[in-house]
Amino acid sequence: MKPTIRFTLLHLFVLLLGASGFGLTPAWANEPKKPVVPEVEVKKFKYVDEEGEKGRSGYVYKRALRPNEDEPKPKPWEPAKEPKAAEKEEHGKADAHGKPDAHGEKKVEKKDDGHGEPKKEEKKKDDKKGGDAHGGGHGDAHGKAKAPEPSVSAVYDASVIKLDGTNRPLTKAVQSNAYADYFLCRKTITDKYRDTVLDEINTFADQMGLPRAQDTPCMVKVAKANTKLPGAIYIEFYVDELAAKACIKNSECGSTRVMMLYPKDKTGKKSKEVYRSYVLTDERKFRRASFCVAPQGQFLGEKSCYVAVNPDWLFN
Repeated sequence: MKPTIRFTLLHLFVLLLGASGFGLTPAWANEPKKPVVPEVEVKKFKYVDEEGEKGRSGYVYKRALRPNEDEPKPKPWEPAKEPKAAEKEEHGKADAHGKPDAHGEKKVEKKDDGHGEPKKEEKKKDDKKGGDAHGGGHGDAHGKAKAPEPSVSAVYDASVIKLDGTNRPLTKAVQSNAYADYFLCRKTITDKYRDTVLDEINTFADQMGLPRAQDTPCMVKVAKANTKLPGAIYIEFYVDELAAKACIKNSECGSTRVMMLYPKDKTGKKSKEVYRSYVLTDERKFRRASFCVAPQGQFLGEKSCYVAVNPDWLFN
């Protein structure tokens, strides 16, 4: 006899419990149909074709492009567009009183008073201009405006040395090096002052037993901002041409024959007294000395004029 299998409520409960343990849920006939959720595609980034930058973790970071965006491409070269015909016509239009000439300019008809002379109104306009035959009211015979006169130094006397308001010569520098700009003496200082400086230099050179300075070249030296005394004004002579070239071009001044103009009042409000502070050196004889001379020519001693004018400088 074949065995018969009977299902009871206990068997049904065990079957449902097992199905729920495996994540299965029974579908009932009276349940509404669940909506089918479409699978969402994950958008992948599109990166620029470049090497990128490598991070600490080893991942290479690249720039991402926006959706539906291609990599930037260089624009082709296009020639410049010509102006429109309407814009061209604006320069050649004529009004009711004249016609344009070959250059598109309007012809102006001259008015006279019946005697072949211009009317008084036009004469008044010409008189107001105040010009000469070439139309230069404030200029020269060719109508060019005169250049403004340069300002004058308030510290240095113009009868001795000609400097502008910034205490620089009015001429252009003929030579420059890392420490100073050089100007010609004959266009900056007077001949009398130049001869006085040269005579005093050679007097001190004779006392020291050093070679005398030559009368040429004579240079006015202006110290640059990177020096100990920026803006200082010097008058410099040289023992020969080789020493002059080495000192001016290469800043190698082995035999110094220089005088610094030391103003007593650097503000220029009280006086323009300028002392003459000399320095003479010789690298072969290992000699160096300083001298100070007052503006009137009095010898103040073998020291710089800063010490001579300010004797208590050590205690300031």
